[in-house]
Amino acid sequence: MQKFTQYSLFIALLCFTCLFTKTLQAEFDPELLSQSTVKVLIKNKQGIIGAATGFLWRTNQQVVTSLHVLSSDPASKIIVEFGKKKRRATIKAVLLKADLVLLKINKPVTGWQPLNSFNGEKPKYKSEVSALGFNQGALGLSTRLLRKGYVKPEILQVLLPPKALKILSNSNVLDVKLPIYYLDGSLLPGYSGSPVVDAQGALIGIGDGGLENGAASVSWVIPASNLALLEQSEISTLPDSFFTISEVFTGEQLVRGQKISAIDILNSLDQPGSFWSLLGSSLINSAIAAPFEPEQLFDSYELPEFIKVEYQDFTFVKSKSRTYAQMLNTSATPAGIEQVLSLLNQLFYDYHVDYQQFVFDIYEDDRSGLNIAVPQDVKLTVDDGFLLAKGQMFCRTCDYEIQYHARRLNDKTQQAIEKKPYQFLHGVADQHQQDLNSEGDYAEYDNFRSIEEFGAFRYILRAAFSDFAEPFRDKFELNYFTAATNRAAWFQAQGILNRFDQAFFQSVEQNRGTDCQHTGLSVEKVGICQDIEIMYKIMISVHLTSFSNKFFIYP
Repeated sequence: MQKFTQYSLFIALLCFTCLFTKTLQAEFDPELLSQSTVKVLIKNKQGIIGAATGFLWRTNQQVVTSLHVLSSDPASKIIVEFGKKKRRATIKAVLLKADLVLLKINKPVTGWQPLNSFNGEKPKYKSEVSALGFNQGALGLSTRLLRKGYVKPEILQVLLPPKALKILSNSNVLDVKLPIYYLDGSLLPGYSGSPVVDAQGALIGIGDGGLENGAASVSWVIPASNLALLEQSEISTLPDSFFTISEVFTGEQLVRGQKISAIDILNSLDQPGSFWSLLGSSLINSAIAAPFEPEQLFDSYELPEFIKVEYQDFTFVKSKSRTYAQMLNTSATPAGIEQVLSLLNQLFYDYHVDYQQFVFDIYEDDRSGLNIAVPQDVKLTVDDGFLLAKGQMFCRTCDYEIQYHARRLNDKTQQAIEKKPYQFLHGVADQHQQDLNSEGDYAEYDNFRSIEEFGAFRYILRAAFSDFAEPFRDKFELNYFTAATNRAAWFQAQGILNRFDQAFFQSVEQNRGTDCQHTGLSVEKVGICQDIEIMYKIMISVHLTSFSNKFFIYP
């Protein structure tokens, strides 16, 4: 009986210990972190030119954020928003090598809680971390749930496209050998300077990024251990070469817009989807709890429209809009982007189409870092189990369509991808051609099939097919296909161009030499130009399927 009693006491004590330990391991509470997180805006004579996130550190008079968001313009101002209240800030200290700045607030705001400590241990591989920030200067806060990835060496240089590496190396503003935490996913524009915490809510780093590689983003986490070096820094001015980094950190440059009054916003509440769509479902209510004052004017920049599309295990958030020329300028592989257009250039020679200025909306999935692009003003939507681009002349029964499909891969397939990723992707492309041939006779453009490696078992295959050579057909199709895998899942996109009938081919031949940029074109030429422009947009959109944070191996 005594042994039984001792055993019972032992079990009870063990259960209490487990419960007590679990209680001590607090979970991350975004509501609590929102009391330390602020918005940082940079303003010059033209208005707001930059937006980032920051957090109070040690005292309510100190804010940490990313250095690159500041402006080299001596007349620019740093504004820190504490919810509804704004405060001017000055530079107290900078840590150039880590892209960090410590700001000083002369007139602190009461009721906000500074962070006072951090977890200096490196997060484990595949552990989840969370960033809390303002997406492109949005009114409300939102979280990004990310996974710690693996890359060796885990330094900034590995993530930098060649052009960015050259500029930063010559600027001496940021140490390209800086140890970082690599993320499998990506941070949204505006999250530079955001606090990044572990599952227990302990600060482990500072979000950074704002670089771009075509449609893809480049972001990372600066280890929180750099905060001690920042506090010890005696440098409080920007170097002469600071202006050069604006050529690299393009992701957080804001769109100029009209000033928006609080009355305008209140009136917009009556319009479905016009205002609350900016906030999204994951906003922290306390950050916007204060009522608007009618006389308050927001500074001159466009509030981003928060658009989120959920499809299977993916959550795509619209992160930015870019012209083709902008993405070509930042791409590490501009020749690859240009190659896809060579096919259409052969079909539509002697037509002038200014596709450099075509604008595309970029959507990112934070967990996988997968990016997809659609022409601006075309909606990304889920219909009957398919992810589709819908808009004028875009639909499942139209001549033009962009269609997406995804599938989670089982353990056996994941192991096969690890061993032979190219074989897997070539098999996917071959199967796609077989599916096409179930409805016709499709040939592949052999010189278009290619596979791009992104690192960490991430690959994208691109291929093109058509049935132009099939006899006895009245209508033909050009099909551009991409297949992406990160080992855990497989994602495909296909652009369907089904406009090619004999009447179209004849009209194209008769109107060669047309400049689609001219006004006063005939109705026939306007129609042809419209079709050609849509084809370019589809081919570019599908080609831009990519992963953020691509690895670059330098000697």
